[in-house]
Amino acid sequence: MKLAELIKNIAVTKIYGTTDCEILGIAQDSRIVKAKDLFICIKGPRYNGHLYLKQAAENGAIAALVEDLPDNDFGLTLIQVPSVDEVLKELIGTFYDYPDRKLKLIGVTGTNGKTTTTYLLKSILEAAGYKVGLIGTIVNLIGNEAIATYSAHNTTPGVLDLQILFAKMVQAGVEYVVMEVSSHSIAQSRIAGLSFRSGIFTNITQDHLDYHGTFEEYLRVKTKFFVDLPVVSWAIINGDDPRAGYIIERTPAKVLTYGIEKEAEIRAEGVQLAPSGASFTANTPRGKIKLNLKLTGFFNIYNSLSALSSALALGIDMDAIKRGLEAITGVPGRFQLVPGAVKFGVIVDFAHTPDGLENILKTGRGLSPRRLLLVFGCGGDRDRTKRPIMGAIAAKMVDFTIITSDNPRSEEPAQIIREIEEGFLNVSPKAQYLLEADRAKAIRKVIAMAEPGDLVLIAGKGHETEQIFADHTIHFDDREIAAEALKEKNHD
Repeated sequence: MKLAELIKNIAVTKIYGTTDCEILGIAQDSRIVKAKDLFICIKGPRYNGHLYLKQAAENGAIAALVEDLPDNDFGLTLIQVPSVDEVLKELIGTFYDYPDRKLKLIGVTGTNGKTTTTYLLKSILEAAGYKVGLIGTIVNLIGNEAIATYSAHNTTPGVLDLQILFAKMVQAGVEYVVMEVSSHSIAQSRIAGLSFRSGIFTNITQDHLDYHGTFEEYLRVKTKFFVDLPVVSWAIINGDDPRAGYIIERTPAKVLTYGIEKEAEIRAEGVQLAPSGASFTANTPRGKIKLNLKLTGFFNIYNSLSALSSALALGIDMDAIKRGLEAITGVPGRFQLVPGAVKFGVIVDFAHTPDGLENILKTGRGLSPRRLLLVFGCGGDRDRTKRPIMGAIAAKMVDFTIITSDNPRSEEPAQIIREIEEGFLNVSPKAQYLLEADRAKAIRKVIAMAEPGDLVLIAGKGHETEQIFADHTIHFDDREIAAEALKEKNHD
């Protein structure tokens, strides 16, 4: 596309250079710029794209979208705009022919349950015969094919990555896209202008206060997603969440509620939990449906209800809903059983919030183990206030805990561990725990001490395959470490 054609629909302050040039691609990371690309200078919280114009030019960029004029144009045509963020979606839409408008988008937001809900809904839609795309924390998928993004991975990709993913999905014949919507993506306008057919609210508990400052601001940002939904779309709301009414009052969309405890349009009745799964009857406006899930835990009852409710709102038939929900055998890093344990269980979970940790511990207790053993830590450069809260939860609910490191990032692991320990000491000085900053050693220690009938829970990282330190990142997978420890124990 000619640069002149590409920028015709955006507000431009001034143009330096010629617009009679062909643009072959768009990039906002100077390291992946290719010949004849338009380089986007994003001013992010950590990086300023204007500082990388020289590298972008050296890698072949022919033009750049800027807010600030550099001292040297490096041979690039410069398109100056008042705000790159404000014009970016329109510019990218022009280049990729607005692929999001050709897809039926479903957004899932909430503190916990987003990933599992997207997998469940994807399975339902596929059971109904649709080709489905998924965008989320673990992976981006077209059907069962993983699709990489160009920039650093976020739960919800940036504007450019989203449009590239959407364009690939359109080309592949995708009809529905189920995507996780993080609070960061709402606050940073990554999803601004997207028209969702349905928005799902799973729950809201304390998280990301390092970014949002207060819980009230976190709630306001989450609610904004529902405030911005089109009138013709659906807001699928967990009616059991204390903030459900707050969101319902503010959304212009049609509302469908689900729950277990309170009155809701879709309710789970006769819930039964077992180590191998869960069963319940969903009472819906279209009749009752008996479900036998291969996932266990009350939190997965809620996740399945949210997916079921969204599917009903979209007009999916009950048989496809049942087949889709019952087909899912597990989601990576979500209450995932590690194979190899003979006389006790080992489960890995992504739980990294107070509510998430409490939920998996309740589920673990529900399996009636002889002892419940836990390994967990908290991430560095994240909400510090939740650390003692999570420590207190563990002290109350767990027979023995090893407090360890998570992703310490720029913080000192020992300091994070001490802040978690405060929660233990506030509950009971006699709570059974030990401190081990080396996460691999912590996992090996807890498995070494496990006895027949015990259940080991390893929480915090789930599906993640890296551990992030201040000056380096290493390969690290809780599931791999646990499997190795089980082999060693079985061999002994």
